[in-house]
Amino acid sequence: MTIINSIMKTDEVQLKKIWNLALPVIIGQVLHTFMVIADMFFIAKLGSLETSAVTAATSVIGVIHVIPFLIASGSIALVSRLTGADDREGIKEISLNGIILSLIVGVIVTLVSYLNLNLILKIFGGAEAEVLSLSKVYIRIALLGIPLFFFNATTKAVLQATGDTKNPVKVFIGMNVLNIFLDYLFIMVLKTGIGGAAWATAISEAMGALFMGYLVINHIFKFDFKDILDKLTLKLKTSARIMKIGGFSALHMITRPLTGLIMYRIVISQGVSAGAAFGIGGRLFNFVFIFLAGLGTAMSVLVGQNLGKADIEAAEGVVKQGLKLAIYNIVIFSVPFFIFPKYLMRAFIDDPEVIRIGVEYLRICYMGILFVIFPNIMGAAFQGAGDTLPPMVASVGGNWFVKIPFAYLLTTVFPMGTTGVWIAISASVVVEAIIILVWFYMGNWKKKVI
Repeated sequence: MTIINSIMKTDEVQLKKIWNLALPVIIGQVLHTFMVIADMFFIAKLGSLETSAVTAATSVIGVIHVIPFLIASGSIALVSRLTGADDREGIKEISLNGIILSLIVGVIVTLVSYLNLNLILKIFGGAEAEVLSLSKVYIRIALLGIPLFFFNATTKAVLQATGDTKNPVKVFIGMNVLNIFLDYLFIMVLKTGIGGAAWATAISEAMGALFMGYLVINHIFKFDFKDILDKLTLKLKTSARIMKIGGFSALHMITRPLTGLIMYRIVISQGVSAGAAFGIGGRLFNFVFIFLAGLGTAMSVLVGQNLGKADIEAAEGVVKQGLKLAIYNIVIFSVPFFIFPKYLMRAFIDDPEVIRIGVEYLRICYMGILFVIFPNIMGAAFQGAGDTLPPMVASVGGNWFVKIPFAYLLTTVFPMGTTGVWIAISASVVVEAIIILVWFYMGNWKKKVI
């Protein structure tokens, strides 16, 4: 009860700091979620086959989208610490080095993925040939925007670490508005099929990169192009420092989408309707994470800045208030997902079998999502502290040692069908939460030197 009372006690000063950083991110996440939902809405109108294909394709792209955390997580931890210490030159060095590194890695990942696409798609095993053929169309186009996605992820991280969460979100909002418009234009007007959705995303990333580059030049370097040119080198020591912190974070972040690929293979083995339900339901859960995404950003930045000032008490206070807000969020969203899931599914598709499976998916998985606040908030605090090992261990434990084995057992040894998959997903979140709670209260993150 003492821990609960401590969390629920209101600290107006800390709440104001959290809101100032979190609110712009939340607003941007709202629009991003509507973009993702609109994307799936337009695709679902094409049919269950196209919906399953895009779900498979976005599962692959989702894994790739996590790789920038190798750089972004290290950058945000270092830049937030340097911001707290008011080290302007250090901020410039880390920021520019991280951006260069992100572009190089982005190009390499794109080329490797494109050349090995057939091998990558084999992970879906016995999925229908037409589903995989359509997935390949989507992925090949989407890969064009990957280097720019890496660039945008790192520039956003360094800007947010300095406390500027508003301007990156303005760019983010513009990108999503453009993406929604292009989705409608390409899919509904020009009838380009699922390839249109991929083109919409790639073009949006390109436009976003132009504006994010401008923000970095303005906010970090104050339009001092000579200073940029002087520092325009990839320093191996600095790169190693960034990736040392970001390595565990990237492993942590890549675990969920990578296991998601395997989970999709297990789901699609239960039929095309199951794959479509999995895709639509996953998009709907994005609504739950709108608020949590903003809180996570605020946690990382404020914990890092407070530790940079050697103010451990303030860092602890930020986490307590963040947990309080996260609890409110998760309770509010339990209403639509437990009581009205059929209406949520019907908004996307009228296939009775897809709706039936989707309703079960939303209800069972939300029981696990009730516990997601702990990996989300405490994981962000670990990231801000630069102590990225604990979230990685928790994520690996929950996903690789619980979700995958349970999903396999509950669909083969104990043939529960998709119900078994949903139970496995829910159980994995509970285990992840327990691991990170224990590690957080050990307190080693407060003393982390980076």
